[in-house]
Amino acid sequence: MNFIKNKIIKLIPILGIFSVILYFLHVILGEVFYKGYNPLAQAVSDLTASNSPSKNIARLFSALYGVCSVSFSVGFFAYLRNKINRLITVSSFVFCIMNTVSFFGYTLFPLSESGYAGTFQDKAHMIVTGFVVLLTIVSLVLFSVGFFGAKGHKWLGVISISALLLLMAGAMLINITPKEYFGVAERINIYTIILYTGILSLWLKKYIAFCPVPEPQPPICTWHKWFYILFLG
Repeated sequence: MNFIKNKIIKLIPILGIFSVILYFLHVILGEVFYKGYNPLAQAVSDLTASNSPSKNIARLFSALYGVCSVSFSVGFFAYLRNKINRLITVSSFVFCIMNTVSFFGYTLFPLSESGYAGTFQDKAHMIVTGFVVLLTIVSLVLFSVGFFGAKGHKWLGVISISALLLLMAGAMLINITPKEYFGVAERINIYTIILYTGILSLWLKKYIAFCPVPEPQPPICTWHKWFYILFLG
């Protein structure tokens, strides 16, 4: 039983690495089969839009990416739960929710056509995007504080803050750049979180190899639980 459990644990970071590869395959192959696609101006979501000529292959690799990213984030949370500190536990949970919302939301509500047509499907797509961005920011803030407060993991805190700053810069650029470069600004946001997932995957692979003994967690009353997690964990 322990042998199977160890195998499953070692599979978690591999799923994260695969998710990064599959995401970029979804983008690369989507662009190859989309004649006239302009990555400088167009959003990545255009590749899976209902009228996209590359929607079949782009959606296939997007779905595979989604399965791997959700599986990785669930495993990431389950393995690290109460292992480093409470903030890492909470941030891992938020990260897991973000990936789940992203996968199911974008699968259920792809753009109706390239760009934005204003249909119910497009509006739902934008709402999903809003939730994904919000959850991503919250998880990065918590990861930053959590890793800075963990002995030996401050470098991950620096990377988390850097990812957060890039995300904010990308969001600002989306609002100020000309339409001809919308795709560039959007990709700063998307690629930041994809590459951040890859970094977490590689770190977890190394962390599992060393398999440190979990740090003891102080006993707390139920009504103190969330206060402790958010402010003292």
